[in-house]
Amino acid sequence: MSRCFLWNAFANLSMRFYAVLVFSILLVSACSGATTPTSTGKVANTQVVTNNPVTGTTELPATGTPETAPNKAITISFVTGDPASLNPIYATTWGEECVFDLIYLPLWNIDDQGKYQMELAEEMPNVENGGLTPDGKTITIKLRSDAFWSDRQPVTAQDAVFTYDMIMSDKNTVSSRYPFDTYIESMKAVNDKTLEVKLNSVWVDWPVSLFTGLTRVLPEHILQPVFDKDNTLDNAAFNRLPDVVNGPFTITEFEPGSHITFLANEKYWRGRPKLDKIFFRLSEDRAAQLAALASGQSDIGTYIIGSEFSEIKKINGMETTTSPNGLIQTLFLNVDPKTTHPALTDVNVRHAMILAIDRQLIINRLFFGVYKVPVSFWNGTVYDNPDLKAQGFDPEQAKQLLEKAGWVDSNGDGIREKNGQVLSLRYAYISGDEITNTMVVTIQQMLADVGIKVELLPNTQEVLWAAYGDNGPLSRGEYDITHWVDGMYYFPSPDTSYFLCAQRPTAESPDGYNWFGICNPQLEDLFSKQSIEIDPQQRIDQFHQIAKIMYDETYIIPIRNDDDIYAINSRLQNIKFSGADPFMFAYEWDIK
Repeated sequence: MSRCFLWNAFANLSMRFYAVLVFSILLVSACSGATTPTSTGKVANTQVVTNNPVTGTTELPATGTPETAPNKAITISFVTGDPASLNPIYATTWGEECVFDLIYLPLWNIDDQGKYQMELAEEMPNVENGGLTPDGKTITIKLRSDAFWSDRQPVTAQDAVFTYDMIMSDKNTVSSRYPFDTYIESMKAVNDKTLEVKLNSVWVDWPVSLFTGLTRVLPEHILQPVFDKDNTLDNAAFNRLPDVVNGPFTITEFEPGSHITFLANEKYWRGRPKLDKIFFRLSEDRAAQLAALASGQSDIGTYIIGSEFSEIKKINGMETTTSPNGLIQTLFLNVDPKTTHPALTDVNVRHAMILAIDRQLIINRLFFGVYKVPVSFWNGTVYDNPDLKAQGFDPEQAKQLLEKAGWVDSNGDGIREKNGQVLSLRYAYISGDEITNTMVVTIQQMLADVGIKVELLPNTQEVLWAAYGDNGPLSRGEYDITHWVDGMYYFPSPDTSYFLCAQRPTAESPDGYNWFGICNPQLEDLFSKQSIEIDPQQRIDQFHQIAKIMYDETYIIPIRNDDDIYAINSRLQNIKFSGADPFMFAYEWDIK
């Protein structure tokens, strides 16, 4: 489920794309590996590659004659470019995962309520059903007896072992070997339908990372001969257009920069999907997507951004829906007493700031009212504390808290002081985007209204997010306020190291990414406990406590959520999405 790279989507709206690039350097185990070569073989990018659904072979069409249109077909537009690889061991992006949701089965999918929906697996392993040993280190997964590849061969536990072997083989330049290289001690097929995974330590996130999300099981009987012949899978034609799959749809055609075509898979274990065909329209032009939606040429628009929302509403028969993805736009505060303004070490001042900023007004004016004010870093997930409510806009109470903290405007110039020091905060941010610049100036004025001066420090991503060793302003603590879109790095896993004491960068340990100086013993204890808690509900409860502490301490100021937004033609039925597995419900999509 990792959203390490999102098929260039976040480059258009948020800074999180750039954050991932920075933190991918810091988190080598998470997103390491050589650049994956696109496995196109000798097929030029201008040619259409097709799969023959009868023979299961990959071929170039003899003519350009389109196939006869099926009875039930829908078109989904993408503005995020071409997928780099359609082999899961080389994939890194959200767009590739959307393709995988149609053609490859994970062990299970995860819906927006955090519930696991079984696919290849018969049930979720746990201690009660014997699928998980009490020490949490051995997982036994029973696979469905009715799961088949599209060439009618059964999906087996050996397919999963083969996939693991291919990920771990140094002969394949895969996108990343994480988390398999970090947590897996061994993996074996007990029999055709039973997979045993032994861990070298407790790994509570295996349900959201083991053969699910971007990592899907590969067909051994198709790819083992390729590996034996070429001594690698790097150049397999399968990577460009997989001819044997096990999801609800097969992939029959891929023309880069144009489209991908999927047809219903008769061998899908749930039965034939309700749709006959799904057509992905590929484009990097957002205006083209809007035009296609307006004309009816596209039925679903993906990654709709706030500025497009009003245009979508004008299209007759077009509706919108959202799915949480673990992302929020956040004001991060520097609370390190060694580097920050003394005022920010006082929780009363931090709380005053959140009350002084009218976050709903920012959403309404700058983001067309599309988003909501989050409560915690785990917004919209089961880990978000349901007992907490977003603090409202209350500048008068903010002034009272500042007075209580001893910051008063003694000379009548509109700026508060204490012990001869002016309450002036440094706001470092990445400039250049009109909406971002307007938001920053708006926040500056709102804080000025309660007596807090804000000095704006516009910068570039390269300079602002430079590493500690390269004198990066944020990593060095040379700021008081900053912002970007961020959140659950391995969504839907809630785990993060952002707020751990040991992750504060220093000369001795420069690679830490707690740039905020947070070091709270209660948080440390809870983060430590959740990292080894194998009881899902206990872990949820621990994160509710974590969220409550961060809420009470006002360590961060959540501005808005950044959920996935889709536009949907009203002629469609049963359309549901998931932030974790976007198209997991495609098998039940239908047309009125």
